[in-house]
Amino acid sequence: MTNQANTTQTQDKKAPGWLLGLTPQMVALQKAFYETRVKHPAMEALLEDLMPLLMPYSESNIIVLVGATGVGKSALTRVLLKTLIAEFDGLMQDDPSTVPLVAVEAYADGDRRHGFKGLYQQMIGELAEPGMGEKSPAEVSQGKVVVKPSSRTTVGALRNMVERGLKERKTRILVVDEAAHMMRFGREAATMDTLKSIANTSGTKIVLVGSFDLFDLIEGHGQIARRTSILNLDRYHIDKPGDREAFRAVVQKLQAKWPSAEVPNFVAISDELMEVSLGCVGLLKSLMLDASAMQLKADGKWNPKFLVKAAKANGLRNVIRREIEVGESKVRDALLGQVLWDDATFSKMVHRMDAPAHA
Repeated sequence: MTNQANTTQTQDKKAPGWLLGLTPQMVALQKAFYETRVKHPAMEALLEDLMPLLMPYSESNIIVLVGATGVGKSALTRVLLKTLIAEFDGLMQDDPSTVPLVAVEAYADGDRRHGFKGLYQQMIGELAEPGMGEKSPAEVSQGKVVVKPSSRTTVGALRNMVERGLKERKTRILVVDEAAHMMRFGREAATMDTLKSIANTSGTKIVLVGSFDLFDLIEGHGQIARRTSILNLDRYHIDKPGDREAFRAVVQKLQAKWPSAEVPNFVAISDELMEVSLGCVGLLKSLMLDASAMQLKADGKWNPKFLVKAAKANGLRNVIRREIEVGESKVRDALLGQVLWDDATFSKMVHRMDAPAHA
């Protein structure tokens, strides 16, 4: 026992400060909780609206998925990609050269002039475009062919490579996460014209995932608006009984994955958790992750004060709340389903449509 204790102490001394006192099992449990993804009604409703728009031969070539900070857009993107991979499995089995789905992230590198260059390079790497090996070096990384175009390759040349690769690989859908970063690439009209051109040339549907600011890329540009649909991953609202029930179910699912043996009864305070997290599943998950880390560091013993420390401070919560309210107001009338007809007009239209058609 003494030797084992000495070994543990030696290992602890070598470990980073945040790992001191934690066993590998504890770290693994926290990681598993971190990686937990919960499908919930708001996400499922958005996916149900989205999937028909992704069918070929429809006019919505650019689909924009927006949502509040902390609402769960990252989890949505992962679920969407997993769903699409399953959808395209048959195509890839029939033709191994096909790359029906490409997913990239529009990270900001601080260089406004060359923002698209990094994005194109990611796309080319995902496509491993035929013939690229003759123009640029390629290497195998983690079982994938990664193409690294020369730093001297122009943005225009990279775009041509992307368009050719999308066509030759028969790419159906291109997903761009953190797409609001593209607003730093240059003028909004030029950015969206570029995406519209890529979609038209390649026949690829483009899905942009990001904050409410993505609406600024579309507003005021009729040609872009014509080919665009906007969907919002809505948060849950405390004044709606159905939303409260759905949020409680999310809390219950996360509680079932709690990484410590002593599990707090979060379900009993789901309304309070909903209020402090502004009805956003991502903010709820962040709160619970921080609280679980505190419990693990306390040898697995739960202390209710962990909740106070894990919840967003009022000042930060108010910043997020104001941003959400402004964003929701910005896109409210532009969302899928927000059309000219009111309920009474639409009811009359349905009534007329139900009448027998005459030749």
